[in-house]
Amino acid sequence: MNIKRLTAMLLTLILLLIHSPSACETAYNESAQTYVSTSRGLTLSREEFLLLARLIHAEARGEPLTGQVAVGAVVFNRLQDPRFPKTIANVINEENQFSPVRDGSINLAPDGQALLAAELALNGIDPTGGCVFFYNPGSAQNKPPDNLPAAIQIGRHVFY
Repeated sequence: MNIKRLTAMLLTLILLLIHSPSACETAYNESAQTYVSTSRGLTLSREEFLLLARLIHAEARGEPLTGQVAVGAVVFNRLQDPRFPKTIANVINEENQFSPVRDGSINLAPDGQALLAAELALNGIDPTGGCVFFYNPGSAQNKPPDNLPAAIQIGRHVFY
């Protein structure tokens, strides 16, 4: 494991340890119209933030908080990668990228943990150390190409 990934994992662990259990209930501010991240230099509309939280919930419900944050981080990592679209909505809705978009489960309401995970990912937490892909080997219909070795496994997802 390289230093960048190890550092990302340690920072994630520290942040997760300092959040109280009630943080899941207070992460989402229903009256906020925008969500600002100085660490990422981004401002998300309320709709973009909720779309991210819905994706996290649909992809990773039942996973540990770190795994949910990792799914959110993949979206932000894709924004920085020239191979992907440059908006949250376009990254999430890009054809054949996220199964919840295809199967409609992205429309499920996010729970408190998914909202917290979206907030943590927005604020620069990335347990993957920069990964732009992930899959669940136990349920994925498509395997990643062999030339993309797994970088890290978090919960049931493999990130690369």
